[in-house]
Amino acid sequence: MPKVTPDHKEQRKQTILDAAQSVFLGKGYQLATVDDIAARSGLSVGALYRYFPTKSDIMLTLLERKLGRAPEILQRLTQDIAGAWPRLQRCIEIFVHALHVRHPSTGRFLIVAWGEAIQDNTVRKGLQGRYAELVDYLASIIDEGIAAGEFLPGAESWVIASMLVGMADGITLYWSTGTPGMDLRAMRFTTLQMLRNYLTPLAIREE
Repeated sequence: MPKVTPDHKEQRKQTILDAAQSVFLGKGYQLATVDDIAARSGLSVGALYRYFPTKSDIMLTLLERKLGRAPEILQRLTQDIAGAWPRLQRCIEIFVHALHVRHPSTGRFLIVAWGEAIQDNTVRKGLQGRYAELVDYLASIIDEGIAAGEFLPGAESWVIASMLVGMADGITLYWSTGTPGMDLRAMRFTTLQMLRNYLTPLAIREE
């Protein structure tokens, strides 16, 4: 019997994940069955179970691959930027750019995941992990700015970071549903202005 290579296994997993995303978007998570996913992938149900024991495992893997890498990407692209404000500004620019280039199905998948998180504790914890890492990283930037005197003392970094993540997901929701009049450049500009006015001392803003 020929040996199954790691590359072949990864290709099989990706085939299943692509099929699952398509089925979840078309039928919703609750109505989607493993049989549906297997049929869409062209694999047998038995083959699918060798890679993913449950439907929740498929959803969690999709969450990780589609959304879970955002904290790592933000850190990698901003960690060498000097100054808390330029780093925070760059995080927001990266988000806006990602909406422009990301496939629309990613946003729609997030909507499905939100809906399922209300009922499924496993999916809910998966989303919570993603939010926690994003909030922690953004809060660390704000804390750095406070310590350096770049931001006003007393700014509640965790609250501000949580609001930024919430705003980002809200904008993603509008963007994914094709809401008319969406102007990402204007939203980016206004978000940055609000943050700068709130976080930075007047003397720094006037420089």
